[in-house]
Amino acid sequence: MSLMDTLFYWLQMKWVSDAHPEDEAAKETLFFFAQILSEDHELVSYDVSSVDSGKIHITYSKNDGTSRAVWFDREAVEQLNRDMFGLSVGADEDSDTEDEEELV
Repeated sequence: MSLMDTLFYWLQMKWVSDAHPEDEAAKETLFFFAQILSEDHELVSYDVSSVDSGKIHITYSKNDGTSRAVWFDREAVEQLNRDMFGLSVGADEDSDTEDEEELV
């Protein structure tokens, strides 16, 4: 699995785990991706460095001392949480109205 794929999956699981701290499966999956990041990709640190309306930024460091910052599309990161648990907090309220209008 590529480094960027692993970071993305780790971030998705972090998002789910943070939103649902009681979800043990999410915690286990988060740990699984963390192991891949440290063992296969030799990362010594990685964390969310900032979040804005469209992007989630991650900064990571490798055991050779190099550091890098990358970003992922926030909507793509949040998609797994929406798929598993429904609409996120703060979702657009107008979507229900549109569904009702289409059914009429």
